[in-house]
Amino acid sequence: MPTASKSKSKKVPSKDKSKSKEKAAESPAPKIAWRPLAQAVTAGAIFGLSAPGFDQWYLAWVGLAPLLLLSVASPNIWHASLRGLLFGTAYNLVYLNWYLHLHPLSWMGMADWQSIPLATFCWFFVSAWQGVITAIFSFAIRLIPLCGGVIPRKVEDKWKVPALVFIPLFWTALFEKLGNAHDLVGVPWSMIEYSQYKQTALIQIASIIGGVGLSVLIVAVNVAIASLIATQLRKIDFKSIAESSKLSAVCSLLALSLIVAGTVIFGFVQMQNTKLNPNVPLTVLQGNINIEMQKTTKAYTLKDLLQLYASQLKHCPSGLCVFTESALPTYLRQSPNVVSFLASAARSRQLDLVVGSIDEDDANRPYNSAFGIDRRGNLLTEAYHKRFLVPVGEYTPAFVKFFPDFIQKLTDTPAGTGFAAGKKPTVLNLSGMGVGPLICFETIAPELATSSVRNGAEVLVNISDLAWFHNSMIGDQTTACATFRAVETGRYFVYAANTGPSMVINPLGQVTGRTRMGIDTMLIRRVQMRNEKTLFSQWYH
Repeated sequence: MPTASKSKSKKVPSKDKSKSKEKAAESPAPKIAWRPLAQAVTAGAIFGLSAPGFDQWYLAWVGLAPLLLLSVASPNIWHASLRGLLFGTAYNLVYLNWYLHLHPLSWMGMADWQSIPLATFCWFFVSAWQGVITAIFSFAIRLIPLCGGVIPRKVEDKWKVPALVFIPLFWTALFEKLGNAHDLVGVPWSMIEYSQYKQTALIQIASIIGGVGLSVLIVAVNVAIASLIATQLRKIDFKSIAESSKLSAVCSLLALSLIVAGTVIFGFVQMQNTKLNPNVPLTVLQGNINIEMQKTTKAYTLKDLLQLYASQLKHCPSGLCVFTESALPTYLRQSPNVVSFLASAARSRQLDLVVGSIDEDDANRPYNSAFGIDRRGNLLTEAYHKRFLVPVGEYTPAFVKFFPDFIQKLTDTPAGTGFAAGKKPTVLNLSGMGVGPLICFETIAPELATSSVRNGAEVLVNISDLAWFHNSMIGDQTTACATFRAVETGRYFVYAANTGPSMVINPLGQVTGRTRMGIDTMLIRRVQMRNEKTLFSQWYH
């Protein structure tokens, strides 16, 4: 009897099992969960409002938590990646809205029906590329075995990586360096730390840990918030970032809050103890040569430009005078009349000039450059060559060659072809001052600013041309980048933009002067030559 009973008990489950297999085969494939995708888009767009220009800076401290929860709760790594892609793309579509201001492209001979789609394509393309990087982030945090807290734990014979340590470090490494590497056509523009540029006391810590360090802190707070939510809900989907108890989750968030508070207190002390003595007169010549004046048949000639700048130079006080990027779009060393004009102005007004123009090496390669002319009228032997070129705008990435000719035309430069990239942080040694030039896009690269300081720069000067983007939010976002470079290096940062905004930012990240966009004007302020090196400028490469 026992034997017969056993044999019956073996047959029944096998029938049930075969029936369940048949039902599974007949049942439709699982549908895509659309709600989490919609949540990812919505959360990403809201997170984008933390961008400079919108200035909802507080969203940066909480806006990443929804992505973390959506990623770890995904049924698999591919769903997590899709959610990350949508979140990151939506975030950047809001943040990088100034790409739409490429329109109008009448200077390229395009009608509105052509330029609007092209500007929209550029906006979506760059935003989607950053979205891909966010997808990689979500893929990783869904793939890596995580646990709550800051200490690795062994669970079911598997070691778990603490989310509060791994996620902030991985986010910062991926977005600041790996995913946005220049060789990968990376554009590290929409970094999370720039949202805090108006929080002057908070960002003083950048003199030690830089914007990258502040990014780690902001992401860590988001992780702690997500972990507290996961612990409170006690859902199995969130277990990878949940703490062992609600108390420990609260303690983690409280500890990070104390660190943030300590950072702010440090900032106030730093501001009280930093003594500034801006004693060098500075003038920025904002010529307001818009894109139509540069690119169309009505473009200003070199003679027109010299006349414009001659009228401005008459009013410059003796000191440092900064022209903007490509202010004189010619090969300067091969233009003796232009050099003579600048030398004469320098001697008569006792000016040290920083001039944006074009240089060429022995192999006839053109460079987007910054030249120095001292107050004795001497053109410095060595010019600064821009190191971080704008993809498409200044050189043609390999993939662009597959696009139509009208897109490839965007790589046209004053040199007639793409520029070559400079290799070193040349400092312009003018009359008793070491000027560290940066050009336009380079304001987003802290490693370029720190290398210039280590090479002897006592003041940082960025010459730029934002005319491509007309009157857009890009001015606020360049201000945010420049603010961080000033605090990180402990240097006055002069931002000279052709169509504005031009500005002077002191080493505490305070804007001491700023022009409006779209006007022909001069910015006259004072700066200080500083030799002390911040900790950040010494260690960050």
